[in-house]
Amino acid sequence: MVEVENKTRVRRALSTALERTLPPGWRATLQPAGPQDGGIDAILDIVSPTGDRSRASVAFKTRAEPADVYRQLPWLRQRGAALLVAPRISPRTRKILADGGISWLEPDGDCRIAIGGLFIERSLGGSRRREPGAPETRFVADLFAGGALRIVRWLLIEPDQSWTLTDMASRARLTIGFVSRTFKTLARDAYVERERGSTRLLDRDALLGGWAAAPAPAYVALERVSLADGPSGVLRRVRELEAPSPYAITAEAAAEQIAPHARFSRVEIYVDDPEAWDRALSLTPVPRGGNVVLIRPVDRGVFDGVFERDGLTLASRPQLYVDLVRRGGVAAEAAAVIRERSLLLQP
Repeated sequence: MVEVENKTRVRRALSTALERTLPPGWRATLQPAGPQDGGIDAILDIVSPTGDRSRASVAFKTRAEPADVYRQLPWLRQRGAALLVAPRISPRTRKILADGGISWLEPDGDCRIAIGGLFIERSLGGSRRREPGAPETRFVADLFAGGALRIVRWLLIEPDQSWTLTDMASRARLTIGFVSRTFKTLARDAYVERERGSTRLLDRDALLGGWAAAPAPAYVALERVSLADGPSGVLRRVRELEAPSPYAITAEAAAEQIAPHARFSRVEIYVDDPEAWDRALSLTPVPRGGNVVLIRPVDRGVFDGVFERDGLTLASRPQLYVDLVRRGGVAAEAAAVIRERSLLLQP
């Protein structure tokens, strides 16, 4: 009964929202759905200023969790033009709907409607609040930072692996409780699926894209100058020396080792002891414009999944891809080459 009452409120709110949202000259009529309409909640008839008519199936949701919407996406797409209406629609749910060609609307907030000749996109901004009545399940605040990012990284490094809580806790060096909350958050956002005590990656491309689009950590990037003969000379010296501490080469210098694409002018290396690397490579600190950049990470997870190539230790392929995308320009082009050649999954 409560669910029916909530849907009735959403239906009324939609009618009011359409009056505010439609451009001048457009008309919309909301009709109840019948038994022949395949279980949808309503039919939306839209008439343009020129008299052209469009029809869309409407689904009302009191909550639009990404995982639920992901499962219902094939059903929604079978309805033809469709509109999902819910009080709050998270960024992840919006992405799922947009990728599936489904319109969506928050009655008192944002919307993206593409039905017939009508296209409306509105973003009011502002913070998201928990819907009334939503369960108090504990989720992590940010999937792409701290310990949660370690879990994301391992899911992408080994995308075919089925993970138990214990396995991931050991691999990511985290508590089982934190892994459990992170898995719940990933499942809520339709990145993974969980069953019978194990968790598997569900949407690799979406998770990788979400990480690349998230704000970058506050790494400390130290500009250095090496007197070696260009970037290739720097890499040659790295090959020859006994590494003074853990390291992982990233960005264009690493991409060159697996998918040669374009010339690069500097070598970027994750290190946990910059001073030791200064001594080992005879580097000179400079305020900017160095040909070597030593990056002190905020979390040692950047060293997870490193691999060897031609005597060099490279950052894991997902980490490398994200670093390239975030740099933009030629680096982003190199990331596209790596992805197009399916090099993200190779050992």
